[in-house]
Amino acid sequence: MNDAPNRSPSRSLGRTELVDLPQLPWLGANAVIDSGAYHCAIHCINFHLDGDALLVTWQGGTVTRHEQFRKVTVKSSFGDKQERYLIYLQLRVYGEDFNQEFSLSDRSRMRNPLLLGRTFLKRGFIVNVRRRNSSAKYLSRTIPPSPAAP
Repeated sequence: MNDAPNRSPSRSLGRTELVDLPQLPWLGANAVIDSGAYHCAIHCINFHLDGDALLVTWQGGTVTRHEQFRKVTVKSSFGDKQERYLIYLQLRVYGEDFNQEFSLSDRSRMRNPLLLGRTFLKRGFIVNVRRRNSSAKYLSRTIPPSPAAP
C-alpha cells in the first residue's frame, strides 16, 4: 500500500473516475475529482460511536469498525462549517492501493458517492477536465483479459 506521495511522473485523472474501495467492497465506484476541496469525502448511511470505535453503515448494509478516526471542522464552498468524522479506507486507483482519509458525509443528493480532494491529488495526480475514467481506461488496456471459461 502506498502512503507516501508518488515520486513517479504525474498520472492523469479525469473529472470523474471509477475507483475501488475493497474494504466495503465497492468496485468501480463513481468519484468526482475536486481540486478545490481539501479532504476527500464519502457517502455513508449512518455512523455512531461504540466505545472507542466508530461504526459506519454503508450503502448495501456493510458495517465497518474504525479504531482510528478523528473529528474535524469542514467548511463548504458556501462557507458553512460542519463537524465531520475522518476515517481511513483503502482506495485503489490505477491498480495501486492508497491508505486515504475520508470525511463521512451524506452525499445521497450528489451524483457521485465519492469526492477526491487535494489530500489525494497531492500524491502525484493531475486533473484533465476533458477526460473521464482515465484510470479504468488505462487498466483496461494494460491488464490482459482473463481466459474464457470452457
